[in-house]
Amino acid sequence: MYTLSRLKNKNVLITGAASGIGRAAAFRIAQEEGRLALLDINIERLKDVAEEIRQQGGKVSYRTCDVSDFDQTQKMIEELSQDVGGIHALSHNAGILECYNTHEMTLEQWNKLILVNLTGTFIVNRHVLPHLLKNKCSYLVNTSSTAAEQPHPWMAAYAATKGAIKSFTRSLFVEYSLQGLHANCILPGGFITDLAGNFKIPEGANPVLLKTLCPLGKPNEVSTEYIAGVIALLVSDDAFHINGIEIPVDGGKIGLA
Repeated sequence: MYTLSRLKNKNVLITGAASGIGRAAAFRIAQEEGRLALLDINIERLKDVAEEIRQQGGKVSYRTCDVSDFDQTQKMIEELSQDVGGIHALSHNAGILECYNTHEMTLEQWNKLILVNLTGTFIVNRHVLPHLLKNKCSYLVNTSSTAAEQPHPWMAAYAATKGAIKSFTRSLFVEYSLQGLHANCILPGGFITDLAGNFKIPEGANPVLLKTLCPLGKPNEVSTEYIAGVIALLVSDDAFHINGIEIPVDGGKIGLA
């Protein structure tokens, strides 16, 4: 059990909070005494997360939300901000992973990844920013991927969204840093999540290409608790002098490139 209380009196909005990195971030931030405002499209799983956190003494409000829906996302963020008394920090994790042979990919498949991962990031950030900028100091953490930095087979569309998220976040840093916003990205790789569990090699693809994902010859998959710790740092005042960067949390994969 973590005993830090550096997030006391901070209200943190977390998307994708029903599973994976978002869920782990919710528990870690609650353990550090942050108050939670949670969003996810899966209301049943999100309710379970919220109830478990409450049983552990955490303070949490939540709403179901499709982050690709502009108006719904705005409404849910407004309601959560009222529930918790303002928003001081954002951890945006909502996204999908689907793999295809690029020459066989349909426009519908491409558009789905762009809509959820990239447009969803814009929509969430767009609607949270007015709340964050009400504070003298605020924190924004978008979840990108090691796919933004290194080639990943069968993930051309996914990698494109994650690379764009990195560039988008850097732009926010430049645009709003003088207004007290700290905007950073995390680049996870090799974590045990539902998303990773759904990874499937496309039919007819060459499995030899999997070696490009595992530079030391085997996967380096670890618990999402480790990335939750990085998120907790980046939404806290310990990150006051960290801005406009990407932090790989990948067991050294990028360093071995």
